[in-house]
Parts: sequence; C-alpha cells; structure tokens
Amino acid sequence: MRYHASHSVLCTAPPDRVYELISRSADWPQVFDPCEAVTVLAAEPDFEHIEIRARVGGESMTWQSRRDLLPDVYGVRAEVVRPMKLVAAMTTEWRVVPVNHEQSLLLLEHAYDLCEDVTGQVDSVTTRAEAERFIETAIDTNSTVELRNIKATAERPAAPASQRDGHARHSVVIAAPADTVYPLIRDPGIWPRIFDACVAVTTVDTDDTGELVRIEAVQGDGTVSWDTRRRSYDAIRRVDYHLPVPMPLVSSMHGQWRVVPLGSDHCLLTVDRHWTLLGDVGGIRSEAETTARAAAVRDFVETNAAAEMVALRAYAEQGTDALTTVTTRISVPHPPDAVHALLADVSGWPKFLPHCEGLDLRYDDGRHQEFTLDIRTPAGAETFRSVRHCDEERLSITYFQPEPPELLRRHEGDWQVRAAAGGSEVVSRHTVVLDRAACAKAFGTDDLRAQKQRVRDLLDANSRLTVESCARLLDGTPGTRARHG
Repeated sequence: MRYHASHSVLCTAPPDRVYELISRSADWPQVFDPCEAVTVLAAEPDFEHIEIRARVGGESMTWQSRRDLLPDVYGVRAEVVRPMKLVAAMTTEWRVVPVNHEQSLLLLEHAYDLCEDVTGQVDSVTTRAEAERFIETAIDTNSTVELRNIKATAERPAAPASQRDGHARHSVVIAAPADTVYPLIRDPGIWPRIFDACVAVTTVDTDDTGELVRIEAVQGDGTVSWDTRRRSYDAIRRVDYHLPVPMPLVSSMHGQWRVVPLGSDHCLLTVDRHWTLLGDVGGIRSEAETTARAAAVRDFVETNAAAEMVALRAYAEQGTDALTTVTTRISVPHPPDAVHALLADVSGWPKFLPHCEGLDLRYDDGRHQEFTLDIRTPAGAETFRSVRHCDEERLSITYFQPEPPELLRRHEGDWQVRAAAGGSEVVSRHTVVLDRAACAKAFGTDDLRAQKQRVRDLLDANSRLTVESCARLLDGTPGTRARHG
C-alpha cells in the first residue's frame, strides 16, 4: 500500500531565497531542528547523493537520499535509496511556488511504502498498524517543524552582503521549441546579429572541455572586451561559463545558461550571473567608490540581460533581428508621485509637450487608456495609436502601440518612477522592431546596426525631453516643451 503526506507553509520571502534553503542540504543541521547530520556522498551541479541522520519519532535514524535539484522550477525531487527504519521505499518532492514579489508557498510531499515485516525495528512498534501510525506521526511532526524552521530562516533579515559580490538571474518563456532556442546560446557567433550591445565575438581556442571566446560589447559610451570560457552540455541544453579575463570593474564572473522544455512548442530560457568587484581601482578604495562601481556593474548586467531576453525571444519566435531596446534613466528633483501623475495624465500633454499637434483620447478610466496622438517631428507630421496601463501604486506605466510611427513595425515599453536621493529616478524602456525599408529611406543606410543606433538615439532623446518637460512644469518654469517618447 502506498502512503502519501503533504505539508505546506506560506513564506514572506522570494522563491530563490526559499529554494536556497531546501537545496543546500549541507546546512540543514543548522536550519532543521530534527536534523542531526548531513554527509554529502556525491554531488554535481544538479544532483547530490546524501546521508542524513535525524530524529524520527524521537529515535535517531539514518538514511540515504539521491536528490535532483531543479532550480528552474524551484524544486527538489528525491528518492530514498537506503530507507529509514520501517520504510521500504520513499520519494519526496519540495516545490517553491512564487505567489508575488515578496511571498512564496513551500510544498513538501512524501510518498512511501512500509516494510512487510516491521517487527524488531523500533522498540515501540510491533504491528503494521503501529508502524503506520509511527511513520505518519513522525512525517507530520518533522515536516511541520522543518517548514516552520524554513519559514523563520527565510524571513529573517539577511546579513549585509559584501559590497563586492553580486548575483542576477533573468528568464523568459519563449513560444518556440527548446531545440530551436538552445543553438542561439550554444553558438555565440550569432550574438552580434541579435544583441544590440554585442559588437563582435571571436573564438580564441577550443578543446575537449569547451571553448574560449572573446566578446566585444558596448558598455556606457565605449567598447569593452572580455574572455569567457564556455562548456556546453548539449543533452540537457546547458552552457556553463566563467571569465578568466573579466569585463571591466570585476575580478571574477561566472554563470550558466539553461533552456528547459515546456511541452513541444515552448521553453524557459534562464541565465544566471555571479560576480565579484575588483577590490581596488587606481589605488583608491572607499565604500562610496565600491557602491558606485557595484551600481554600475548591476545596471549594466540588468539592462543588458533584459535586452538579451527579449531579443532572443523575438529571434526565436519571429525570426527577426530588427528588434532593439533602449533604457533611459533620468533623475529629477521632484516627488515620484508628482512625476508619475504628469506622465499618466495624457490629456494634459498638449499643454506642455510642444510636439503634440492633436490628441484623440478614446478611453481613459484612470488606469487604462487608449488614444491617438498627432505629433510634429523634424521629418514632418506623424500619427500613432497607443494603449496604456497606469498603475498609481507601483508608479508605473506600460504601453504598446498597435499603430506605431512609420519607422517601426512594433513598439512597446514602460515608464517606472522610483524614489531617489533628492527626488526621483525615472526609468524609460522601449522595445521596438524596425521597419527596415522605412529606416533606410529616413537614415540613408541599409546597415542594421546603424539603423538600430539611430532609432535608439531618437527614443533616448524623446524620453529625456519628456521627463525634463515634466520637471520644468513642476518647477513652475516655462520652457520648450518636449517630444513624447
């Protein structure tokens, strides 16, 4: 007879924090009250064979478990290969389910069979019925305690992280088979065609363990390069990498690309990056300098990785390399809610944005908007239709344009207003697909990289001018009004 048990707890903690606790078995004696010792007998990145000694029903017992680690779904699947007393076979499964940005549901499920002959294994157990009650009670007691321990540990304020260490994970679901997406990360030679920031990729060396690749990329106002050692695991669609010659400002970086099938025609693409900043730059070492460099590296990683995800999705789903993105950050000395209110009040744009020749507001309930905007540009009059969602609580605005300007086949993006020292930071993001023919006519070039740069420059300038016009209005200072981005 197969027995089952299920326990769960809601943790006020992000899923990666909770997953870290269930996946790092070596730390369990310090986390779980019933656990006395854990010995790691064998380990690989996604697998481990461990021996556990823990109190079960008040008695110390030892068993061995083979665990598959599933970080892409925040799960652990385990099979007990040398069971505890009274148990003939057991499997367990941990799963962390994200609820929102701040909460996770942790599930722990057991499936087990009891030994046919239970006599002589535990002093207090002489019959099958007693064995059933003993194991059922022990699993319920231990699971309840363990989940309570995890919840308390996950919700405990984390110790201050080193200013020098950083980590980021980015993922996207792509409507294409995993075998279509995996070659895009397996062969970095295609990256200059897909990624805006990537200028060139050169294979320096190859051997049985992988390849050494030199990457040149745009970072800030210049071009930088670094080497990356890549090892591919084609059977599981994974690429591990580390940087023996790191990018500027960091002393080390490593990570992993993964493509996980989600049925026959969808997959999950994930990339992890871990880095450590240089401890010293130019002989000057200070907390302010370290903090500034940490922010610079994180901003680069966040912006670059987000752009990579949407570019790979567009290439895999639509076969287009004409997608480009731009992120603009503008600081203004005004409260976030006041800035967001001006960006959200589309009916007020003609009053302070000089390029607005006409506005047809088709719908506006304070959160959802649809409108057509007539604008004046250096190239002449232009009309586009936009659909927006304004979130006053999150101080965000997301939009897409079903009828974009003539240079674009697609345009979507968002505004995010954040509190910052001295006022606000406004982050504007655009994702567009170029109309290659229209861009060639407007810019006088068929070069895709040049066309993308011209469009990014226009979008960046428009975003800055729009926010600056909002700031001038809040200043109470008259001035030239901006073109909306």
